[in-house]
Amino acid sequence: MKYKGITFNGLHSYEDLGLTIKEKEIGNPEKEKALVEVPFSNLEYDFSELYGDQNMSNRTLSYTFNVYNAKFFTKEQMARLKTRAVNHFMNVNKMVELHDDDYPNWHFLAEVREAPDFSEDNARGELTIEFEAYKYMIDNEPEGTDIWDRFDFDFDMAQVTELEVDGPQELVILSNSAGAVNPSIRCDSNMTIEHEGTLYTFKAGTTKELEFRLTKEFNELRISGNGKLEFIWHKEMI
Repeated sequence: MKYKGITFNGLHSYEDLGLTIKEKEIGNPEKEKALVEVPFSNLEYDFSELYGDQNMSNRTLSYTFNVYNAKFFTKEQMARLKTRAVNHFMNVNKMVELHDDDYPNWHFLAEVREAPDFSEDNARGELTIEFEAYKYMIDNEPEGTDIWDRFDFDFDMAQVTELEVDGPQELVILSNSAGAVNPSIRCDSNMTIEHEGTLYTFKAGTTKELEFRLTKEFNELRISGNGKLEFIWHKEMI
């Protein structure tokens, strides 16, 4: 029997570590509001969307694993499983991909920062691992991927993200990410892209301009140049 689990730091919690999930909690991020009250009035201004989208906090992912060896049901084997699991989950010093089998098209970026909690009852143990995770889930495939079997009618958009540019032309890029999109731009030659009154210049190759952000569902662009142009990003959802 194959149990669902998570893949983190290259290993699956059940297939590689022998752990089954007893319970889990996928926390949600909170809005980080920047509220300023006007003195001597009831007015309040919200500056949390000053740069185009609502800022959000990180989220917490919590997993409680059953720790026991069904073949060698001994306290010593349980302790070995627990030691291996704790060292595996703790031996990462930055956020890396975490894949939860219940979210097959998505992944999280996560890191264990707090000490794991462990309790035992004879040859059975329970290990709770809490991850600090990036605020959004990230699509496994870049936007515009044309794989019909994994197309999600609730979240995906069918659109062209790679095109041939021959002189000035207009393009609408769609985005249904929860926050602003900051795509990488890959082009054969130098090109300019005008978006919301600002002109951005991209040199040949693959670059990312931090100020070039897609903040709306429909983003109208005016492109000038010659050659192949590609927008590269992964959709992010709460």
